[in-house]
Amino acid sequence: MSLTKFTKNVNNIQALSDRPNTADGLTSHELKERFDQAGVDLKDYINNTLISEIEDKYVEDDDSRLSNSRKCNNEFDNFVTARNNLKIKTGTSLPSTVEEDCIFLVYES
Repeated sequence: MSLTKFTKNVNNIQALSDRPNTADGLTSHELKERFDQAGVDLKDYINNTLISEIEDKYVEDDDSRLSNSRKCNNEFDNFVTARNNLKIKTGTSLPSTVEEDCIFLVYES
C-alpha cells in the first residue's frame, strides 16, 4: 500500500490578479482566506489522510507501543512520544543511517 500524495494546488495567492479586490471581486475577508488556504489544505491532508494511512499500515490494535488506555482507537497521549515510538523522523535531508521500520519525512526549509 502506498501513501496518498498531496496534490492540491497551493498557489492560491499567485493566481490572483495584481488588484484582487477590484479585478477578482474579493472582499478583504475572502482575500485573507486565500492567504490561509494552503495551510488549511495541508492540515486537512495530514490530519485526515496521511496519519490515517500511516496508522492503518504501521500500527496494529495490539501494538505494544500503544498505552493500555489508547489501544482501542490507536490514539496517543503525546504526539512527540507517539512519533518516536512509531519511528517517524523528519528533517531537511535523508539521514546516512535509518532504523529498521523507520518512516522518514523530508521537508524543505
